[in-house]
Amino acid sequence: MSKKKHRKAAGSSGKPTLPRAAEKNFSQSIPNPPPAAKGQFLGWLGLAGIVALSFLMSFHTLIDTDIFWHLKTGQIIFETHRVPHQDIYSFTMAGKEWIDAQWLFQLIVYSLYRFSGYPGMIVFGAMLTAITWALIMIPNFSSKKYIFVIAAGLIALLAASARFRLRPEILSFCYIAMEIFLIGQFRRGKKWALYPLPLLLLLWVNSEGLWPIYFVILAVFLSEELLGVTGFRITRYLQRPSPLSPKKSALGLGIALGVSIPLAFLNPYGYRGVIFPGILFQEVSFPGNALGKMVQDLFNPFTHLPWFDRSAFLALLIFSTLFFANLLYRRRLHPAATLLWLGFLLLSLSAVRNVALFAIVTAGLVLQILAQNRDLELFPFPALARRLRRFRLPAGITVVGFIIILATGIVTSDFFVWDRTLARFGIGALETEYPIRAGQYLKEILTERGKLKPLKIFPDVSASGYLIWIGNPEWKVYADPRLELYGEAFLLTHAQAMGDALAFAKEDRKYDFDAVVVGSFPIVSNLILSLYHDPKWALIYLDGTDVVFLKDKPGLRPVIEKHRIDFKKGFYRPIPRDLTGAWLASERSERGFLLNLLGQLQWALPDFEAAVELEPENPEHNYDLGWTLNMLGRFSEALPYLEKAASREPEMAAYQIQLARACAMSGQVNRAEDLYLQILQRDPMEIKACTDLANFYEQMKQDRGRALEQWQKCRQIYLADPQASRFAGEISSALDRLGNKK
Repeated sequence: MSKKKHRKAAGSSGKPTLPRAAEKNFSQSIPNPPPAAKGQFLGWLGLAGIVALSFLMSFHTLIDTDIFWHLKTGQIIFETHRVPHQDIYSFTMAGKEWIDAQWLFQLIVYSLYRFSGYPGMIVFGAMLTAITWALIMIPNFSSKKYIFVIAAGLIALLAASARFRLRPEILSFCYIAMEIFLIGQFRRGKKWALYPLPLLLLLWVNSEGLWPIYFVILAVFLSEELLGVTGFRITRYLQRPSPLSPKKSALGLGIALGVSIPLAFLNPYGYRGVIFPGILFQEVSFPGNALGKMVQDLFNPFTHLPWFDRSAFLALLIFSTLFFANLLYRRRLHPAATLLWLGFLLLSLSAVRNVALFAIVTAGLVLQILAQNRDLELFPFPALARRLRRFRLPAGITVVGFIIILATGIVTSDFFVWDRTLARFGIGALETEYPIRAGQYLKEILTERGKLKPLKIFPDVSASGYLIWIGNPEWKVYADPRLELYGEAFLLTHAQAMGDALAFAKEDRKYDFDAVVVGSFPIVSNLILSLYHDPKWALIYLDGTDVVFLKDKPGLRPVIEKHRIDFKKGFYRPIPRDLTGAWLASERSERGFLLNLLGQLQWALPDFEAAVELEPENPEHNYDLGWTLNMLGRFSEALPYLEKAASREPEMAAYQIQLARACAMSGQVNRAEDLYLQILQRDPMEIKACTDLANFYEQMKQDRGRALEQWQKCRQIYLADPQASRFAGEISSALDRLGNKK
């Protein structure tokens, strides 16, 4: 290639990155790359591997909370040929305006379900993800730069993988990749690429609420072209791959923007549908908003992403920051790409759900820049480039090997254990993710002569979507995953009712519930225990995912009399078919937790034993089994399990407390005292360890003076920490018993 052509390829200005002499010396100093055939083979193998990985990562069982109410809405649209405008699922917000921004996605997935069941839905989601990554990777692939392209694409894929679920946002992922691809093709001189943009917006505005991103991306690229028109001095550093002049490019993008704006109003809700995303964004992002505090997807990614996903996110953040910083250092300016990268980076730092958006936008923009520029422009230091080229072939082999390992982990479902989604590779809906067994059981016992009894159900948000799917219109729910429908005040009330029996009773008096279906979450422990001991409510079903209560009403009394659980006689304990490994261990552990909560230790013990057998090294399972054995008075048997739990998680005070208790009751008195003192040394405000140690001195060592001193310390902790109020009665009684009235 001539020097003239070489300069033209570097950018529109024709200015070389290095002085000619330095460029010549640089080129001569870099050793010959590996043979072309090897490089191309590894490059294409890595490219195919990433697209295949993207498909495999989405080819798993349904695990998203919302999918079943989406299915129900799709069914209603399919059968009525109308999009709902008012709430039809709850008895608390019935008739309230509901803007269903995802109606096209719902219609698609229901149509697939109608003709092919779960397999068609899951293949559809996997194909969308594969298309997304094909749009990102293939147009920007170069066998010469395959290491950077494959590495960047793989890191971004892993960072986004936690969001690869069958939900409307996977359409947004595909639309984002498509828009960046089309704009990139237009900027390379292919004018046809502008024509699909308005159609893309029309599909997006009827598929998912993230469609304003379309205008953000288009407007930012238009602004860059307008900057090129100005002729400012800075424009000499702009990297424009387009043979079109900035004026013509700006005109084309401006026309596309102008045509797209009125198309945004072509949705079933008109202007209300246009302003809805803005209203929702304001509600979610406003500081102190209840919705932002309750939805885990809106939490900080550094604290709420699993370690696997967090590691990939950090790697992408570091890689992309260095990449754009180096472009700035080299004065190879890409204003639109840099601004979009920075904007989506800030979004990703604010919420877990935005990490995937950041990954997709970053991958699309970075790979386009890589495709436009020579390897020479990526490195500020020639010596670094020379050394890195020596490792090109082994690096390529390593990346391809890592892709193969990941693919193997996905097919065996180990990958979904690593990222803690606990999905399973293949088709179907996990019965440990949804109240499938509980819902079907409830439907079976409440169907008479082919007609389902109407119910007003108080569910947790996770359970409500499936209950809507199998029971609507006869079954109405108190609340469901459409959190934006209910408002902040109602959401706070719902949260209080889930965690506090008195708040629940207040809502029950207001709405007169017929049934309660809640999961085995610690937050609902008090509610479950209260309902279990309330004569107005009957426990009729329990598994490792959900519990079901029915209210003792005349219309439900015959069902209750027949199906109320009596632990003295045993109870129905369904285990999902083909459930093994971590999934079965979780099921048995969660059911054991519920049985322990209800005081049924003899029924909980086999579940915890099964969980430990399935995952012997899991500290939580070992702790649960040891704790249960302690409560049964089998302290010597509890010791090995609590030893393992405490050694795996030495910072968990609860594990250490139960171990100390087992030691004390097994005759290891000195060790028990040492353990209690170590806990309190690490955390002097640990009230449970304090009261345990006080009881230990009083009962085991029969040291009245030390016991009194320790109870007084517990009282100081209680006075300083209002959250320790549940220990107030025990502390007061102990001080009275030991003759201290203070």
